[in-house]
Order: sequence, then C-alpha cells, then structure tokens
Amino acid sequence: MTPKEKHQEEQNELKTSRINRILESAFNLFSEKGIDTITMNDIASTAEIGVASLYRYFATKDEIAIRTAIWAWNKQKEVILPALQSDSYESLTGYEQIEKIFKMFVDLYDKEKTFLRFIYFFDSYINRQKISFERLFDYEGMIALVQDIVANAITKGIADGSINQEYAGQQKDLYFTTMHSLFSMSQKLSLAGNMLAMDSAVDGTLQMKLLAQMMLKAIKA
Repeated sequence: MTPKEKHQEEQNELKTSRINRILESAFNLFSEKGIDTITMNDIASTAEIGVASLYRYFATKDEIAIRTAIWAWNKQKEVILPALQSDSYESLTGYEQIEKIFKMFVDLYDKEKTFLRFIYFFDSYINRQKISFERLFDYEGMIALVQDIVANAITKGIADGSINQEYAGQQKDLYFTTMHSLFSMSQKLSLAGNMLAMDSAVDGTLQMKLLAQMMLKAIKA
C-alpha cells in the first residue's frame, strides 16, 4: 500500500467512525426526547463535533433521522439474524419458527426498550414530515427482511400442517396482524411504563408473553 493509499484509508476510517458516532448520538437523543425537539446543534454537541462538520455529513435532520433508523435496524439485525439463519432454526416446523420469533420479540421488549421508543418516534416523525416513499426505500428494505422471515415461517407452517389451514393465502395479513400487535403493545409499554397506578398491576413482560401466547394459540393447527 502506497503512503497515499494508506492516508486515504485512514481518512475513510475516520469518516466512518465520525458518522457512527453521529448516528449513535442521534439515536440516543431521538429515543429519549423524540425527533421534533432535537436540533442539529444538539446532535453535534452530543457527538462532540462542530455543527459545520455535521452538515458536511448530513444536509438535513430528515436525512439524519432516516440514516439513524437504518443504523438502528442494522444493529438489531446483527443480533437477530444469526439465530434465524441457523440449521437448528431451519429444522423447526413453521409453527415452532413463529414461536421462536415471538419469543425473540418478547426479549426485544425486555432488552431494547430504547430501540422500540425510537421506532415509535421515527414513525410519527416521517408521517408528520410527509417524507416520500422514495427516501425511505433503504429503510423499508430493512423491515421487508423481517417480513420475509415471518411470512416464510407462516407458509412453511401451513405446508407442514403445524399452522391452521384457514390462514392459507393470508400469510401477509397474518404477518401484519401479529407484528403490528406485538409492536404496538411493546411500544406502548416502553413509552408509558407504569403511567397510572393500574398499569403496575401486570408486569410488561408478562403482558407481552400473554399476547404472544394468545396469538400462537389462535394460529396453531
């Protein structure tokens, strides 16, 4: 490697490191306070860079929000995908695969409440900002990967007889119904916690487990 090539490599590594620090800082701020209230100055200050440097990497807050969402999903993908691409997972029936996915979702609620809060704030933000589908193409690709995994498990379960045959041809409907239910409850619990005295009557994790169990019972053959 020539001195020039080495210098370029070091510059690229520095740029990547700075971008990751910016995205992690934005993620922490957005998940705690929402996206609307956070300014570019806030992000630059937390990332310990000048605001002019921040604008060299990201022209607008919209751009940072979208890139942060992709970054956040990538972090989850690195944890989740290995378990869903293993030989042991492939050997399960379709129903058992769905059971495993639901359990992972309960674990997500237990360990990643910050991620769930961020996704809630991000979804609300892009709706208010009316961000176009084209700008969300890469973000949607991350979610589509999860959709494919769940839909494939449902299809396998219908084929192997472990999932009720009445859902044949409704794989996409079943995916959205189950995932939206789990996401909505986990986000509500992550955001509100024990807001009212009655909220503390049942533990959040137990509520997630009960919801998963009810849905599993409904789809089992």
